[in-house]
Amino acid sequence: MNNINIPYQQTGYFSKLIIDYLDGNEKLKPFYNQNCDIESFATIIEQRKQFPINRTILVDVLTQQYKDVDISEATKSSIQHLNNSNCFTVTTGHQLNLFTGPLYFIYKIITTINLAKELKVKYQDNDFVPVYWMATEDHDFEEINHFNLFKKRYELAKTQTGAVGKMKLDGVEELMLEIKKELGDRNETNEILEIFSNYYLSEKTFTSAIKGIVNQLFGKYGLVIIDGDDALLKQLFMPEFKSELLERKNHQLINSTSEKLKKLGYKPQVSPREINIFYLKDNLRERIVFEENKYKVMNTTIEFSENEILEELTSHPERFSPNAPMRCLYQEKVLPNLAYIGGGGELAYWLQLKELFNSNNISFPTLVLRNSVLFIDKASNTKLQKLTIEPTELFQDTETLIKNQLKKCSTTALDLKIEEQLVAAVFEGITKKAGAIDQSLQPFVAAELQKSIKAIKNIETRLIKAEKKKHEDAINQIMNIKEKLFPSNGLQERHDNIISLLLYDRTIIDELIEKLPPLKKEFVILLE
Repeated sequence: MNNINIPYQQTGYFSKLIIDYLDGNEKLKPFYNQNCDIESFATIIEQRKQFPINRTILVDVLTQQYKDVDISEATKSSIQHLNNSNCFTVTTGHQLNLFTGPLYFIYKIITTINLAKELKVKYQDNDFVPVYWMATEDHDFEEINHFNLFKKRYELAKTQTGAVGKMKLDGVEELMLEIKKELGDRNETNEILEIFSNYYLSEKTFTSAIKGIVNQLFGKYGLVIIDGDDALLKQLFMPEFKSELLERKNHQLINSTSEKLKKLGYKPQVSPREINIFYLKDNLRERIVFEENKYKVMNTTIEFSENEILEELTSHPERFSPNAPMRCLYQEKVLPNLAYIGGGGELAYWLQLKELFNSNNISFPTLVLRNSVLFIDKASNTKLQKLTIEPTELFQDTETLIKNQLKKCSTTALDLKIEEQLVAAVFEGITKKAGAIDQSLQPFVAAELQKSIKAIKNIETRLIKAEKKKHEDAINQIMNIKEKLFPSNGLQERHDNIISLLLYDRTIIDELIEKLPPLKKEFVILLE
């Protein structure tokens, strides 16, 4: 498999904020700690040592959480290394998407694994553990209940409420049969779906399913999977929970940073609440608000006085669930973490959080943009070669690709810009003559020029249309390739599922590990 790397700027799919961050733009420096390059990690490691964590509890929790999992020797070793003060983590987080969801989740995990490997090569006196933090406490079921495979959407209906991690996979066997029927009864299909069928059973939860499949796919690389929905871990975060409930100042810190980013022309990603905590119990996950001197749980009759909610926090820390900004704090409080690996949207909201971290005296991680990938299968690659289209050209819009193709194929110039310029030159002379006779004639001449230009553009459109008809097959191929590789004009990685890549190549994950450098800051095109 060959690869081509191109700068993110050239793709047109990344925000100005992320491009400026990757370029090291000076105006963004106040919003993060260190540059995202291998040399900067020397400083990052030293800084992180100033923020010790409770490694005993962390290792105990992970050991307990892996009790019913077929743990690899590499992951077992990773967990044991976490006992040592010279061991650090690099972390990504993600929702519990059905069947792993879109491809970019897989790329996040791979970037995390590869960053840990690269750090170990550079800083051999330390150990580095790749971590996947499962967002088990989210309640946005509609964001995780589906995935796309070969232009078809598969989804589970909602039958439960509360945190998604505790939800059972009702109806997943029927979904599996639907996928098998669609893909056909072939050995390759059955082998791949068998991997998923071991974990996607209706009696299992979203948490156990995603943990099982991710462990199956990545356990041999030493990946550690952690569930933050844990009473012991939340006990470590009790001072921050208490401060959020009583002082309610964190939202002001985030808003202050957001205003600074706005003034620089960037759009903030996250809007914090006065209290950034949910109440989590049984099938319930609802926001806590402070109203009329009471702590109330939204959409319920549950309420607490100050003493009552502090007593509840002490007795049941597991019932308090952080939202997005607080979860970032929580994660960095319990892990010896150096870097967070995320997509453009995630890094954008992390850039709003530095003041929050400073105020709470918690180490702010280095922000690493996950790898982005376009996978071009053999059939599509062959067609591109016949059309003499370079893979990097695919980031242009479809109409531009077609116009460029017509220019290559046509024996007649379809662009009438020269003719436009000649007509404009003629009218310039007419305008001067008209002005010499009567100044009031000049607007009339200008209007006639515009009519002539419009007529030329109409002729150009007709020429292109006629040429398109002559090259209909090539145009249809371009449109089909674009739709296949950029579904609905979006990135492939935000739509397609890992099953599609596994069907092309059972060893694809090993190959991705080889081909995705974590700190290169370039978009990767893979050619089968």
